Amino acid sequence: MILLAWLLACASETPGWSVQHLSVVPSDTGLTGTQTWEFFSTGWSGADDADAFLCAVAHELTATLVAAPEGCDSCTVAYAVTATPMDSTCGKALTDDPVYRESLTVFAIGEAPLALGDVDRHPGAGLGWYMSMDGGATVREYGHAYAAVLDEGGTTDGPAWTPGETYTLWPAFAWELPQ
Repeated sequence: MILLAWLLACASETPGWSVQHLSVVPSDTGLTGTQTWEFFSTGWSGADDADAFLCAVAHELTATLVAAPEGCDSCTVAYAVTATPMDSTCGKALTDDPVYRESLTVFAIGEAPLALGDVDRHPGAGLGWYMSMDGGATVREYGHAYAAVLDEGGTTDGPAWTPGETYTLWPAFAWELPQ
């Protein structure tokens, strides 16, 4: 009974933070993968604070190659993205919110952004992840892209974006949600 009360209390808590990350596999014409939004309580203090985790929403991604957005001079490849709902541990309001499914419209991969170097999980081994939330009209540095094998203790020959390889796109920051 205590466990049920605790679960209901957590499920009803309004999230204060969200973090978006992707796992993708590029091809010669586009890519496939997943986008995950994780939600944390208002008191969340960062990556090491697992107690603040509330829920997650996952989308299946498909994308086609497009021209790199203007202003993304270091970008070598860009994608127009479609996200399809896949799974969720969140309530209906977050699961069905189009903001989390439709906000990622275009993203690009290029040189690792120097301004975000202090949050690079694998310094020198990855690339930069750049996002547009307005259909490609503007783009901003968003995080880092690296071969997923690095999170498993593997190694690479350095930064690369190779068709058929699985990549993790990790953000440099979290979104603070309005209360």
